Amino acid sequence: MRTLLLVLLLLLSCASQAQEQEAEWWNYETLHAGHPVVIRVDMGLRRQFPISGFPYVIVTRLSYASDRGDGLPAQSDQDRLEAVADAVAAAIARKTRSIHAGSASSQGHQESYVYVIDPNGLEALAASVASTLCKECQVRVKVRADAAWALYRDELLPDAQTRQRYGLRAY
Repeated sequence: MRTLLLVLLLLLSCASQAQEQEAEWWNYETLHAGHPVVIRVDMGLRRQFPISGFPYVIVTRLSYASDRGDGLPAQSDQDRLEAVADAVAAAIARKTRSIHAGSASSQGHQESYVYVIDPNGLEALAASVASTLCKECQVRVKVRADAAWALYRDELLPDAQTRQRYGLRAY
């Protein structure tokens, strides 16, 4: 009986460790190649990336009209674009195991990044969802092999200057 209890506790411990981490969404502004960028990133992934088993990333690019001189979307447009990115990520999650890493908006474009185990059929799915929800946007979707999670690291995570500006000590 004692052994059975120990085995059950061990199984429960393993199951809780295997559950996906709670997302830690953070929005920030920075500069990439001299252009302002608004980024929404799941900072919780920084502790464990690259996550093995998710070697592909679905990149959904929405082109939007910006009335701002810096090419960033107005706040209401930013919220709408993020809702589209979330809907695309949710549609992908219904088809395969996936991880929504974040999005970046700059120069009239928003790119969202969803890492997946198998990209088959997801390009068309993402394009369909995005086009339906953002009829005035031009939509492009591509699948990239990215087992090292270079897009997450290079496009979404804050660089050293940004971390310093926002006072991020623990990284």
